[in-house]
Amino acid sequence: MGHKLSTKEKVGFSLGDMAGNFVYQSVVLLLAFYYTDVFGLDAVTVTSIFIFVRIFDAVTDPIMGVLIDRNNSRWGKYRPFLLFLCVPYAIVSVLVFTVPDLGIEGKTIYAYVTYALLMLLFTATNIPYFALGSVMTSSVKERVSLNSYRFVAATGGGLIITACVLPLADVLGDGDKALGYQQAMIVMAVLSVVLFIICFSSTTERVKPINKDNCGFISNVKQVLKNDQWRLLGLAVLVLVSAQTVKATSAIYYITYYAEDAKTMVAWFLSIWMIGGMLGSAFANKLTLVMCKKNAWVLLCLISALLSVFTYFVAASAFYLIFIIQFFVGFFNQMMAPLITSFMAEVTDYGELKNKNRQDAVIASFTLSSLKVGVAIGGASATYLLSVYGYQSGGVAQSEETISGILTIFTLVPAIGFVITGVIIHQMKLDKKTVEQNEMLLQNLRAEA
Repeated sequence: MGHKLSTKEKVGFSLGDMAGNFVYQSVVLLLAFYYTDVFGLDAVTVTSIFIFVRIFDAVTDPIMGVLIDRNNSRWGKYRPFLLFLCVPYAIVSVLVFTVPDLGIEGKTIYAYVTYALLMLLFTATNIPYFALGSVMTSSVKERVSLNSYRFVAATGGGLIITACVLPLADVLGDGDKALGYQQAMIVMAVLSVVLFIICFSSTTERVKPINKDNCGFISNVKQVLKNDQWRLLGLAVLVLVSAQTVKATSAIYYITYYAEDAKTMVAWFLSIWMIGGMLGSAFANKLTLVMCKKNAWVLLCLISALLSVFTYFVAASAFYLIFIIQFFVGFFNQMMAPLITSFMAEVTDYGELKNKNRQDAVIASFTLSSLKVGVAIGGASATYLLSVYGYQSGGVAQSEETISGILTIFTLVPAIGFVITGVIIHQMKLDKKTVEQNEMLLQNLRAEA
């Protein structure tokens, strides 16, 4: 059996994702709105920034994954990256939410550069963090439990962002939105550094790979691409995150311009999603006790699609119903997150048995690439569709056509993505029986090594 993790270690590990989500959720939930309504860029320019930066950054992920897997130090293979890069990561996150005193061209260049740096540092901290969870224990059950803790904390980080950043920006900015966002992000950045250090100091890397030698970069890449289960997982993550990002990006526009008398409730609307997500993450482990993870993921995709479609028919005046649905959207959507990360570890196990080479960081990097391309596609799709429907930047009143378009973007577009994700996951062969067999085979091989 794999190592049983203590509650203290699970909590310590989970705080790393809370720290990372201070930035990730700020980007997903707030950055598009910040760029259009505070920074002063038009929706088309924001679309081009999202596409260029996120896809370029996704291309660098496999390179970073190979480099990280080759690292060996007295602190471990993955943990040192959290310790030494958390401060640069925090500093750049503040720079992204800082409006420079430049013309529109200078501000556009500044946005490209700072956002690109932020995503590179996101890569350099999150790939080792993803991989760390796979090597803390080889137990399938413990991994699901560990990732449930992780995503409760991750969603908690998102809740802190949605509940605190906008109110903090109002208070600290004293009427100056640009200054307010910057000051609020400084608070979040300092907290993220503290949490990364706690994560580093409270975790241990235990799982040792069967392979003794590092193979070349091309060989690593080929092995991942030959892993048929990763190909399905990577595609599922790309489609799912695209759908989730469209929904998350358009959420602030939906509550601001579609829902009646709700402009002052933006922080509450985004926070209720996070509260639902925290509870969903906590219940993910219990769901896997009563049904196969693969079937659970498919079911959650279908429920999420139905909720999104139902939201389309909810009247703009149905304030309480809008908030209730938002809670359950967060609940069922975030239940998928621990399953994804657990599947990533099991795909790594599958590849290790198949190729006799363990690739935790490389698999993590390719999965993160899929996630980032999904964020790029989702964010760019949302802002592009806003421009198609005639959205006007600067916080001005929108036309009826634009408001109708915002409703479609927030509801029907993500629903399609959720359904496609469920179809992809249904094709995977890593059901409960296969996963448990792989776990036992690897334990026997390590015992013989």
